[in-house]
Amino acid sequence: MKISKTLFGKLFTAYMGIILGSFILLAAILSQAFERYFINQKEEIMLEQGEKITMQYAKAYYTGIMDLEQLKFEMEVLDKYLDSMIWIVDANGRIYVVSRTENKSWIGQKLTFAHISEVFEGKIVTIKGNFGGYFKEPVLTIGYPIQIDGKTYGALFMHTPIPEIQRTVQELYKITLLCLGLSGLLAFMFIYYLSRRITNPLKEMNEVAKVIAGGDFQRKLDVIGEDEVAELAGSFNYMAEELNKLEELRRGFIANISHDLRSPLTSIQGFVQAILDGTIPQEKQTKYLEIVLDETRRLTKMTNDIMDLTKMESGQMELKKDQFEVNDLIRRVLDKFEKRVLDKKVELNLILAEERTMVFADREQIQRVIYNLLDNAVKFVPEEGKIWVETTRASNKVFISVKNSGDPIPQEDLLYIWDRFHKGDKSRGKDKTGMGLGLSIVKQILKNHGEAIKVENLEEGVAFTFTLELKN
Repeated sequence: MKISKTLFGKLFTAYMGIILGSFILLAAILSQAFERYFINQKEEIMLEQGEKITMQYAKAYYTGIMDLEQLKFEMEVLDKYLDSMIWIVDANGRIYVVSRTENKSWIGQKLTFAHISEVFEGKIVTIKGNFGGYFKEPVLTIGYPIQIDGKTYGALFMHTPIPEIQRTVQELYKITLLCLGLSGLLAFMFIYYLSRRITNPLKEMNEVAKVIAGGDFQRKLDVIGEDEVAELAGSFNYMAEELNKLEELRRGFIANISHDLRSPLTSIQGFVQAILDGTIPQEKQTKYLEIVLDETRRLTKMTNDIMDLTKMESGQMELKKDQFEVNDLIRRVLDKFEKRVLDKKVELNLILAEERTMVFADREQIQRVIYNLLDNAVKFVPEEGKIWVETTRASNKVFISVKNSGDPIPQEDLLYIWDRFHKGDKSRGKDKTGMGLGLSIVKQILKNHGEAIKVENLEEGVAFTFTLELKN
């Protein structure tokens, strides 16, 4: 795998590209800024010194004492201090004093450069270039008029080689580049560490994901830190745990459905085979055929429950909401449990908040909810136990509760009681009928209605309570 195609390579390349680009831009800006700064500073110093020289010249003129040798000496000192060649030009434009003895050949030459006239007009000028061809290298020239009582008697020109300024800038530029280079090296190491810090957990997640895809849900990631990557690792571990639970649920479902389907199929096969073999006499065949019919109905109900739950969860089962009287619906459902209630000698209590309670919902689906909750209550209520069906009103809702006496639901089962195929028979009774789909169907129906349901352990049993929208 090429590094440029990996996330690490992309992050590292992007970060380094941004930093290097920023450094290059910064170096270019600093280079220009340094050069402008030194040139401007040099220009200010030259202007300041030019003013002093012209003032000395004016003083000598007033006093009548003009010591050219002293003036030359001062100009030589100033030349070395400023690293600038200094000329004094008379009113006719001829050079009559220079600061460097090696340039005495220039004395007496007449300047014809165009900008000279501006200086003799009393203007202070700044010129960059080779001063009309007088210099081979570009220079920074300051032209300062020598004026006495408003009349120009000459001009002062100071020439500083620009390459000298640039060499100073280059030295500073080298120092800057060295600092930027060290900063770049530190940035390189930090970005390398940061990129690895981000990508290593992702790489580990990728490897663990492949292991989980193979069916091993026990693998976990080490959660280090509290950033988004650590949060993602925590979520990944949570996903693995949930997948593990789902896998256990799937295995339990396979075991349950195998048992639940095998029992009726074995009965059907046995009775049909006995009838065909003549083992069961003619006069008893009707009885056993009815048993076979009951078993096929049971198989049909199991299949329909699975299909209905799948449709509900996928949103394919459309609700047909209308207003109806829920108390009457409760009584009709209770009638279907009369025989089972009497067989277990259960005391059934119906407590209604009002004589008539109109609700807005899918009548058929709510009937299924009440039926499943009552079936669950009758299944787990002990012999000679009690069942309560109660309604209460609050605001625009009616609360319908189905309670039964008996053992409470273990706390660990409360977390999974709404999961499909979850069966609590081991702890709540010996009735193994059903596939653990009843409460899942109840939960999904009420969820599709936008209603809520809760389960809670009471001192004398368990209560399931759900809501419906009132229709006045």
